[in-house]
Amino acid sequence: MLKAFLNLFRVPELRKRLLFTLGAIFVFRLGAQIPVPGVNLAALFEATKHNAGNTFADFLNLFSGGAKENASIFSLGVMPYITSTIIMQLLTAVVPSLSKMMKEGPEGRKKFQQYGRLGAVLVSLIQGVIYGQGMVADSRNGGNFISIDYSLFVILFTLAVTAGTLTLMWMGEQITERGIGNGVSMIIMAGIVARLPHAVFNLFAGIDKGAMDPMNIVIILTIFFVVIGLVVFEEQGLRKIPIQYANRSMGGTSHAGQVSYLPFKVNPTGVIPIIFASSFLTFPAQIAQWFGGKNEILNAVSNAMHPGKFWYSIVYLGMILFFAYFYMEIQLNPHDIAENLRKSGGFIPGIRPGQQTEEYIQFVLSRITLPGAIFLGVIAIMPNIVINMLNVPSNLGYLMGGTSLLIMVGVSLDTLKQMESHLLMHHMDGFLTRKPLKKQ
Repeated sequence: MLKAFLNLFRVPELRKRLLFTLGAIFVFRLGAQIPVPGVNLAALFEATKHNAGNTFADFLNLFSGGAKENASIFSLGVMPYITSTIIMQLLTAVVPSLSKMMKEGPEGRKKFQQYGRLGAVLVSLIQGVIYGQGMVADSRNGGNFISIDYSLFVILFTLAVTAGTLTLMWMGEQITERGIGNGVSMIIMAGIVARLPHAVFNLFAGIDKGAMDPMNIVIILTIFFVVIGLVVFEEQGLRKIPIQYANRSMGGTSHAGQVSYLPFKVNPTGVIPIIFASSFLTFPAQIAQWFGGKNEILNAVSNAMHPGKFWYSIVYLGMILFFAYFYMEIQLNPHDIAENLRKSGGFIPGIRPGQQTEEYIQFVLSRITLPGAIFLGVIAIMPNIVINMLNVPSNLGYLMGGTSLLIMVGVSLDTLKQMESHLLMHHMDGFLTRKPLKKQ
């Protein structure tokens, strides 16, 4: 393993990608500490002490890497971009022109992404106004942590966090292009990992203060490592479909048909359903906050949809199942896979090319997506159970289990695989190879 880490810096291209990614993450963490204009941080921390243990505040703060509690320019994180992406991908199912655009190759996808960016600006402006008004309300209720005119503050706050989100979007795209892995997921993971040491420190500090039972700590850590093992096992699981290619004649010589496999992950959508569902379920509380808590129906829905509540867990699980199947249909379209196999002369033994192959692939994907999505859902709602049963602080529970754990493990595995592929291209030992590779 040590040799593999040293190899990372021996490959010039990989070294540049690693350093660029680390530099971008450093800028993200630095920006998360920069408050928006007009906020007195000392007064803000004093005024928000009553939010300790607020599950919704802790949940939102999780995805911003702690930027929200600092009233940072990165308070919104990349969630507006994710929300815009959800809306755009949902629209592809009902707007034929968008669906056609996605099938037009790189240019069509580039245009589609541009629409997603414009949508992210709109979502950022809306959420910025909502959060800004919420901070004004808290300041008026005794916090007094805003040092400028309230109307001016809402404008400055909205513009600052919108610019912060656009900066993170750009950084994410640069990490994807010039760094390692999916940039947006990498930024989310970096925010979660940055908060983990402090959460672990508070966990053991709670023992010294007598606030937590040591046996509960043992149970939490055991669950933490068991879930990591289960997530890794599930992420590595594959369903291989055998593919047979017809005999080919090249240069007057007949070549026997080759046999290969079409691999599908047990969880083909990764952590995307978790991120999408989490982003989608923040809307009820945000809408209720927009109307200032005056609408009783919205308040009731908002209270019921707070993390940890029964109806939140049920809807959360349902949304994960929905986005798992929806994203699977977008990313792994059975019709396109069957058509590509037919054009390349491949077929599944015992299955006719064309419609039957499409139906068979659809059947296989449906069968493997369901248990994978249920597994994601159970892991995602697990922190709510741990928080309520073991009396664990919500900020710690969300960091050491569920959504955060799935994102950390999933993104880490994807990053590891990308680094592995770079090392193997240069005939060097990788992280996952069991035997040393011979240099050629």
